[in-house]
Amino acid sequence: MDQRFAEILRTELCIIIPARNEEQSLAKLLPEIVKKVTLNLIVVDNGSSDATSKVATELGVKVIRENRIGYGFACLAAISYIASLSNPPNYICFFDGDEQSDVNDIIRVAKPVLLSNKGKQYCQGSRMRLDSSRKALSPMAQVANSFFSRLLSIIWGQKVTDLGPLRVIAWSTLKSLEMRSSGYGWTMEMSSKLLIANIRHNEIPVNYNKRRKGISKISGNITTAIRAAFVMTITFLCTSFFWRPPSELL
Repeated sequence: MDQRFAEILRTELCIIIPARNEEQSLAKLLPEIVKKVTLNLIVVDNGSSDATSKVATELGVKVIRENRIGYGFACLAAISYIASLSNPPNYICFFDGDEQSDVNDIIRVAKPVLLSNKGKQYCQGSRMRLDSSRKALSPMAQVANSFFSRLLSIIWGQKVTDLGPLRVIAWSTLKSLEMRSSGYGWTMEMSSKLLIANIRHNEIPVNYNKRRKGISKISGNITTAIRAAFVMTITFLCTSFFWRPPSELL
């Protein structure tokens, strides 16, 4: 990694980690992020019953508590906090705290955005483009990601292969997306709005591992997985028919 890029990562990128009952994972994950990427971290404790907040705080990481359960609620809480800062970061990264994603991939996904001289505002990691990563997803997650990604690709004319959690986006662009989803529809809402605004959908193949501890909060339960698919469908329809990008995105 060249020195200029390393400095931009350290000073201009903020990583948001929604976390619910991830004390064991965060104890390993956060020091690695601090060492390799940046000190600018926000852990959103999403109603944890374990020591998630304590672990993050003891490691010197900013902690926000959001007791309304939902991935979107956690992300919105972090966005609200960043918007209140007098000097917000230029770039935002969304990253899961369950150790399934590779910290090194933050750097790879961030690079096209942070070093772009062509106005790239967004890049995400795709778990579907590497056989090993795709197979680490549950069968339900593979089917859902394939279906919704193809739907977006067909309708908006850009190649989308995944609706995964690892995303890097310019702060100015994120603000203009006017995100609203409180739960399962978060990634669908973001991807749909970016495509509607004709912002280039950049993807980088990333590594993804089977969950080491606990059960996935979505794909680990068939009822929850069906509910998530329903919410994503409604989110897609509402966003496509009723959301129009503000002038600053056009």
